[in-house]
Amino acid sequence: MKPWIFVSLVFVFTLSLFGCYSPKVHAFEMERFRIALVQMDATRGKENNLKKIEHFATRASRNKAQIICFPELSITGYERTHSLALAEAVPGKSSGTVSKLSQRLGIIILAGLIEKVRDELYITHMVAFTDGRVEIYRKTHPGSNERVVFSQGNALPVFHAEDTRGNGVTFAIGICYDMHFPEIAAVYSLKGAQILFAPHASPLGGERRIAVWNRYLGARAYDNTLYVAACNHLGRNGTKTYGSGMGIWDPGTAQLLTSFVDGEDGILFYDLNLAALAKKRGKKSKRFFLKDRREELY
Repeated sequence: MKPWIFVSLVFVFTLSLFGCYSPKVHAFEMERFRIALVQMDATRGKENNLKKIEHFATRASRNKAQIICFPELSITGYERTHSLALAEAVPGKSSGTVSKLSQRLGIIILAGLIEKVRDELYITHMVAFTDGRVEIYRKTHPGSNERVVFSQGNALPVFHAEDTRGNGVTFAIGICYDMHFPEIAAVYSLKGAQILFAPHASPLGGERRIAVWNRYLGARAYDNTLYVAACNHLGRNGTKTYGSGMGIWDPGTAQLLTSFVDGEDGILFYDLNLAALAKKRGKKSKRFFLKDRREELY
């Protein structure tokens, strides 16, 4: 199935500003489970970034997406030199804003921020559920430059949501550098993750970004029988200019299913076949490699 691709300049519709758009939660369609990815320029202005998140989440909800994923540190912006000033607790003001947005629009929202826990800072991605729950993933493998500022997360959680009919989806998050460690994807798959979202803040962008992703994200999808969906930061933050890029990799072929690269904020939609994925992961399947691993060795 071909993706629906929409690219737009960022603006906020009047209806969304005043809270007039209040759709019902969409029932999960397991053969056409629609996700949305966003590439965006996240500046140090949280208010502006939250408006962008509202804009794209509104578009995604109107297009019946179930989950929307924003890039690494999309709420606070990616700038290490101002990390302490930008950091906040979860739950907190920004996570509360995103949570209310998720409940109002009926869509699960994945967005990144600098989280402050006592004297430690984390690169965190929050998950806002439509029922008001807020859960988090803290980047477990910050890069060498990031470790000067940020602490390492120590958990690999999976997240689960169900619709009113009992159809469920389980997903996980690996942030940027995390995705270079194959064990993470394997652990997530063994915990039942069907989708692995990979929000990035990478200076390498455009077609070069997709080419690099193709070297390893397809393998993560294929070896672990899950979808991998990546999106990248863009624009200038502090001393770095971040590239663009979004892509989704197939669990059955390792092939890039769809991608988008552009120098402006944009959104990418794609329908995942979770029903077919369930068959690939069945007990009789020869394509779910992890079921044959030797647990006594590793």
